[in-house]
Amino acid sequence: MKFKILIIRFTTILLTVALLVICVGAQEVSLKESTSTHPKDEYPLETDILKNPLNPPDTSSPRATLQNFIESINLAYRILMKAHRKNLKTPGLRTSESVQHKTRQAENFFERGVYCLDLNKVPESFKKDVGYLKALKLKEIFDRIELPPFDQIPDAQAIEKEQEEKKIPKLDSWRVPNTDIVIARVEDDLRKGEYLFTPQTIARLDEFYNKVKHLPYKSDKFISPNFFKFYISSPGQLLPPKWGQWFPAWSTAIFLGQTIWQWCAFAVMVLFLFVIIALFKGIEHRASAKLSPANQDWIRVFFKLVAIGIIIVVGYILREQVNLTGSVSQVVGTILAVIIWFLLATAAFRIASALADMIISSPKIIPEGIQAAYIQGVFNIVGFFLMALIIIYGLSRVGVSLTTLLTGAGIGGIAIALAARSTLENVIASFTIFADKPYKVGQRVKVMGQDGTVESIGLRSTKIRLLTGPLTSIPNEKMANVEIENIGRRPYIRRLINVTITYDTPPEKITRAVDILREILAVPEAVDPETTDSTGQLAATDATEGEAEHQPHPNEAINQPDFPPRVYFNELNTDSLNILVIYWYHPPAYWDYLEHANWINTQIMERFNVEGIDFAFPTQTLHLAGDDKRPLTVSQRQVSEKEVSPHGAVSAEGATDAQDAQTADTSASESVRPEVKESTLSKPMADGQLTDAPIEDEALHGDDEGETGVAEDNGDK
Repeated sequence: MKFKILIIRFTTILLTVALLVICVGAQEVSLKESTSTHPKDEYPLETDILKNPLNPPDTSSPRATLQNFIESINLAYRILMKAHRKNLKTPGLRTSESVQHKTRQAENFFERGVYCLDLNKVPESFKKDVGYLKALKLKEIFDRIELPPFDQIPDAQAIEKEQEEKKIPKLDSWRVPNTDIVIARVEDDLRKGEYLFTPQTIARLDEFYNKVKHLPYKSDKFISPNFFKFYISSPGQLLPPKWGQWFPAWSTAIFLGQTIWQWCAFAVMVLFLFVIIALFKGIEHRASAKLSPANQDWIRVFFKLVAIGIIIVVGYILREQVNLTGSVSQVVGTILAVIIWFLLATAAFRIASALADMIISSPKIIPEGIQAAYIQGVFNIVGFFLMALIIIYGLSRVGVSLTTLLTGAGIGGIAIALAARSTLENVIASFTIFADKPYKVGQRVKVMGQDGTVESIGLRSTKIRLLTGPLTSIPNEKMANVEIENIGRRPYIRRLINVTITYDTPPEKITRAVDILREILAVPEAVDPETTDSTGQLAATDATEGEAEHQPHPNEAINQPDFPPRVYFNELNTDSLNILVIYWYHPPAYWDYLEHANWINTQIMERFNVEGIDFAFPTQTLHLAGDDKRPLTVSQRQVSEKEVSPHGAVSAEGATDAQDAQTADTSASESVRPEVKESTLSKPMADGQLTDAPIEDEALHGDDEGETGVAEDNGDK
């Protein structure tokens, strides 16, 4: 499957380049745009033209232009008719080499006649078709009206003489007598100084032809009778294929500028186009259903290029074989050209998007991260500009003014920039986030009163999954200008405990309470396994102690070289004595931290109960002087023999030997002793590494100031 996808991608890129070259170059006019450097007043002989076909016609004066146009079309007509008659006499459907050679000669002469027309106002895509059709109509007009003798038409010598005598050239244009057909000197463009039939004349040729088409032909040799009708009613361009003679007579009748068989062929080709595109669309949908988004883009691009190829083939058949002409040809050609350029533009955008998806799929890039968003954004921008350039160029090829398009694009760009100011601010802020990297995907942050895990960083906003479940989206412009607490980058979890005991606790027990807390938080010294008894045998040990020799102690997570636990009797509260406990849990794996805190809390409760140390409660008692029922007994404590702890009876020996009870006996807290994982023994995490905690201690416990009894804090050191 991967090999097939690679083949499709490679083929898609090749088809894109090939079709782009075809679309840009296939519609270029084959006319040679070069000026005549040797003006001639007399038309050269046919043999001279055939010897040097690259020599352009002389257009240095009105006489030369008119004479070259008439003679070129006449020669093309005469040679083409000979080739056509010979082609019909040749057996088989194949055109012989000699006929093809004569057809190329006729086409060369025909293009020399088209060369005399100023087609600067005609869209590039239609210059050839319009040039052929306009040249034939102009020749039909000249074949039906009287023209002045060539020697009465201004030539190059007359123009030079006019310039020498009056210093101001008067012969910038010449009008055919009794008509509005004008030959004028070109003042700009690459053909400056040549005399050509003006664009205004070319635009009105349809009007002129309709007015004279009922007139008879002249009876001289400078005519090409029925050349125009032969061209528009025959398949092919100049030389009709042999199968063109098979049409019945009724199908060659002209209706709305085209023959009936041409209308039928046009309908068949349009139906064929819709059926083929619909078929390929269904194949595309089924082929891309089981693929990833990136591969779906490649499949869509591939089928877009296939559709472009089909449309190009259909357009070629309609233009070159069916030979649609006139306004029908221009409308159909415009529609097909617009569709082709649009598909090519969207294919370019899809290719940019597919390339971005290929890069983002790399394991080194987080799909929801800012880097992936930038890659996607940059490629989308590049694809958008490519699409815009292709569309603008394509529209200019079908006749839309490039200046108008660029001006409209500039004004539209300003309007879009003003309307999308907030969006642009967010995009610019995203660059700041990308450069500064205050947070990454997967890290827990606190920002603007929101607490949660970053799920994605886009060009416009950052999405955070709150600890309570909802997904919130914060614009990047705000994220770049506010304080962000990145909990995901903390190297440890700090815990602060205020252990409060009653005021009637004697000083020696206060000291003992501090020692107990330090013992609970310390890492016990390992027992030497080589210790032997008096008989030389290894000392018998409990199974639990044997396992402990091979397992690290949980307190190793809170006893790092630079972060030892701290225990101090620090406050005399209004209703209690306060012992401050602080330790730092490494690494900041929150669930492991809670397991360890649970074990520590149980140890404190057990050891304090054994020692008879009471926890203080936030209560107040009033003692009245002289009250016989409530004598003042502050700082006095009587312990009866029947006093029991919350967890059961405790012997006096157990109370006096608490440390031995911790190490030798298995207390209740040992049953909940957390298993030490490999991550717990690691060194403090480097800045930038992620915590495993989806929620943290502040979400479940008190604030940084602590609580009465056992409280927690996850602030920094």
